[in-house]
This record gives sequence, C-alpha cells and structure tokens, in this order.
Amino acid sequence: MDRSYNEWDAITDEELILSIQQGDRDAYGVFYERHRTAMYLSAYHLLRDDDDAHDAVQELFVTIWQHADCIDSKGNIKGYLYTVLRNRILTAMSRSRHFDEYINSYLVFERQSVAATEETVLVRELEQLLEEKISQLPPKMREVYELSWNDHLSNKEIAERMSISEGTVKQHKYQAMRILRGKLQRLVSVFLFF
Repeated sequence: MDRSYNEWDAITDEELILSIQQGDRDAYGVFYERHRTAMYLSAYHLLRDDDDAHDAVQELFVTIWQHADCIDSKGNIKGYLYTVLRNRILTAMSRSRHFDEYINSYLVFERQSVAATEETVLVRELEQLLEEKISQLPPKMREVYELSWNDHLSNKEIAERMSISEGTVKQHKYQAMRILRGKLQRLVSVFLFF
C-alpha cells in the first residue's frame, strides 16, 4: 500500500471509485472496509440469515469490482450500493425455497422502524412490490395469504373462518408462494443493472 491508513481514511468515496475504475486494489480494499459493515447489517436485517447476508454483501462487492466503470463517481454512491444490494437480495429471494420466510422478514423489519433511511427506502420499495403482486392473486388465494401472514392465523383457523378444508388452505398458500416467486423472478430480471 503506497498510502498510510490516515491518507486513505481522508479520501472520499468519489476518489475511491475513480481509483477503483483504474484498477486500484488498495482503493477497493479501503472502499470495501468502509462500507461492508453497513451493507452487511442492511442485508442481515432483510434476510435474517448470517450466511445469506454475507453472500449478498460478497456479491455486491464483486459486482462493484467487476463493473466499477458503470458507477457514477459523482452520484449517490451509498444509494447505488443499497440499490445493487436490493437487486442481489431480490435475486436470492426469488430463488429461495424459503421465500415466505423472506417475505415475513421484510414485513417484520419494516414494522420495527429502526432502520437507517436507505434501509427504510429499500424495505419500502420491496414491500410495495410485494403488496402489488399480492393484490394480483386470485381473491380466495389472496384472502388465505393475508389471513396467514397479516393475521397470523393457523391453517385450521383459516379453514374455519373461510369454511374450507385445511388441505385447501395449504394448497392456496402453496400456490400463492409459487405465483409470487414467479412474479418476483420476472421483476428481478427487470431491476438488475448487470
């Protein structure tokens, strides 16, 4: 490293991005150290899984290195990081067998209202996309989904309330997850920058 730690610490993100665009690995290391904790915390709040959060952050910074030339060094770099992270998380969500757990995690996180501004914006964007897709479900399927996730009713309670069998409730929940996963996969392909 040609510069001392204090010299690197004084360099702005804009200058770091310009150096990274020139292939400066030291600048990349400083940029990574500067932002990795905030990105990890944001990913963890959304994913609720340590390994998945670490993976999302790793993918984020690999993307930064590989596509540094696409970053506007004068733009909102932190906002850019959150946007790329959001896309990585959407991709992970759409591929996951635990899709419903991720959805619940987003909704719980949003209700806690303890996130930083960028995290809150990220969560609200994802929640808005999810709510839009939920509203497009067939009426009975949507009702089952909402009773399950919003009202936290068991399959038995939903079946009793709607006068349907528990098997039908399970089928509606399964189909809702399948439909939402498919719609979010298509959304992810639209949102991804790279």
